[in-house]
Amino acid sequence: MKKVIAIGLSALVASTLFAKEIKVGVLQPLTGPIASFGQKTLDGIKLIHSKYATLPNGDTIKLVIVDNQFDKVQTVNGYKRLASGEKVVAIEGPLASSMALAVKRFAGATKTPTVTQIATNPRVTKGSKYLTRACFTDDFQGTVAAKYALKHGLKNAVIVFDMKQDYSVGLAKAFEKAYKKDGGKILKKLFINTGDKDFNAQVAQIKRLNPQFIYTPIYAPEEGLFLRQLRAAGVKAPVMGGDGIADPGLLTKLAGKAANGVMYTDHFDAAKAPTPLSEQFIKDFKAKYGRLPSAFAATGADGYLLIYNGIKQCDTKANTKNNLQFKQCVNNAIRHTKHLEAVTGYLTIDPKTGNPIDKPAVVEQIVNGKTVFKELVQP
Repeated sequence: MKKVIAIGLSALVASTLFAKEIKVGVLQPLTGPIASFGQKTLDGIKLIHSKYATLPNGDTIKLVIVDNQFDKVQTVNGYKRLASGEKVVAIEGPLASSMALAVKRFAGATKTPTVTQIATNPRVTKGSKYLTRACFTDDFQGTVAAKYALKHGLKNAVIVFDMKQDYSVGLAKAFEKAYKKDGGKILKKLFINTGDKDFNAQVAQIKRLNPQFIYTPIYAPEEGLFLRQLRAAGVKAPVMGGDGIADPGLLTKLAGKAANGVMYTDHFDAAKAPTPLSEQFIKDFKAKYGRLPSAFAATGADGYLLIYNGIKQCDTKANTKNNLQFKQCVNNAIRHTKHLEAVTGYLTIDPKTGNPIDKPAVVEQIVNGKTVFKELVQP
């Protein structure tokens, strides 16, 4: 008996000694105008990583975290550093569509599997073999908003979008197309720019047009100030944005009471856990951070799970001897993911497009500074 135990311990020690450390890059906006999105995403990634850091053969995954500052130059530099300097096996991020598009060609050039958890612009994955996403696209998100408005009898609308952000431009187009197709009328399209703080000119036009619905596919920093000025001018029409404003705390801080009632489409609601893994994640997240996970945390976890699952399938001596061969195996595994249990649901990736199949959306509303679930919308 003692001899058997000794052999078992020796095998364990040997396994530990020869275990490899595999690097995975994390590229998120941890400073800058949407730092709260990046930090919430990182919280989700770190939590799920703590549960899935060790592979079946004893190898471990190390996160290499880089702040892209929500800046295209910093994003590209950070991506190059991770892919070439750190020689990571895969990268999670960036989360914004404009930033994901900025690194698209570098993902292909370095053959680095890259998972963006929440970049929704359709062009992000189009034509790319190495960019995969863990979320729905703006084609679907914009349609959800259009159908919701028309379902509730809101038959004319004004669109306010950000000319500098691919996310905003794409989502505005998707909403307009779906809204007009089903009989809605667009009264006016008004544009803003990232960093704007004065929206009185746009608000004046909206007040004159008196729309039944206002669609705002912009980011939270601009949305909060826009809402404050809109309501101060006496405009009471319902407002809906996309997942770029899914930050009730920031919106309430910037808009005050004017944030009350604003709606948005999103990827996840912690009150509607879709899988057993999701239920456990919500419990663990609340225990660790003292709050419920947002969609950023949930999709951040999903992005990591896609990468972890890919590495798990490829982590063999034959693959890990050659970093490029290993990365290509991981990328192929990610692209052929089928019914993977994750936080926002079960993930199946279309290998041709790099997009999830049949990913639903939720419609949320801010009520007194908190998120309230409105409805679940299936593709």
